[in-house]
Amino acid sequence: MFVISQLCYTSAMSPTTPQHPITSKDNAFIKYLHALSEPKQRKKEHAFLIEGVKMVEEALRDDLGVTMVVASPSLAQHHGKGVLKLAENRSVEILWVSEQLMDKIAESKTPQPAMAVVKMKAYSEQSLLMHEAGLIVMAHQLQDPGNLGTIIRTAEATGASGVAITPNTVDPFNPKSIRATMGSILRVPIVHSEDASTFIRTCKQQGFQTVAAMLTGRTTHFAIDLRKPTVMVLGQEGAGLPQDVIADIDLQVRIPMASTIDSLNVATAAAVLLYEAFRQRTAE
Repeated sequence: MFVISQLCYTSAMSPTTPQHPITSKDNAFIKYLHALSEPKQRKKEHAFLIEGVKMVEEALRDDLGVTMVVASPSLAQHHGKGVLKLAENRSVEILWVSEQLMDKIAESKTPQPAMAVVKMKAYSEQSLLMHEAGLIVMAHQLQDPGNLGTIIRTAEATGASGVAITPNTVDPFNPKSIRATMGSILRVPIVHSEDASTFIRTCKQQGFQTVAAMLTGRTTHFAIDLRKPTVMVLGQEGAGLPQDVIADIDLQVRIPMASTIDSLNVATAAAVLLYEAFRQRTAE
């Protein structure tokens, strides 16, 4: 197990600079960063990686839990000065690595010269239920990280309270999911719920209505009152929601569409529902 606090502050490690970056893949820091590519290790460390100059700068500027910046020498050029200044102001350590190592560490095909280790924030189910927005998204057994990331991004755009993740759903801190959130992963509360039906029942006890888009829905999403405290329940790509979860849903709604189309991508369906809630809640 790698522990970032132990690695960052050990006196045995020499400081890195743009002129003297780490070049060995056997370095303890590099092994730690590679380890964060695994979901189990991210969970154990309560940390994840973000990539890209813009996202790292945003995380540093808004003090969103960055514990270390990982940079390759080209970041020291003009386009990276903002990141370096913010890291200095926040007293965040900068780990300089060679361009070749950055290529190996990063998940993106054409990595930018900046990454960061970010500490996961802990949220509870109750924090979602008590949030003033009263609009929760529940992702049940979604498998595509791009879909989940897009849903998290849309949840932020529509002012939702946060996203509840059920077991067997793809890790929201998967690199592909993080990229799809375009930074929203840093701000949107993410809660891991142990059981979908139990969470739904808890929400209903707290006065929330539960809504799911179903092809068999008798009414459209336009016809329901989404100003009420609401949980949007989203099912797995292809398989949809299981019967035991459907049985707990208050409202099954149909999204109208042209006769040539019989279904929507789950992230698109989520956007349709969330933006209708946003429209109703912001209409004068």
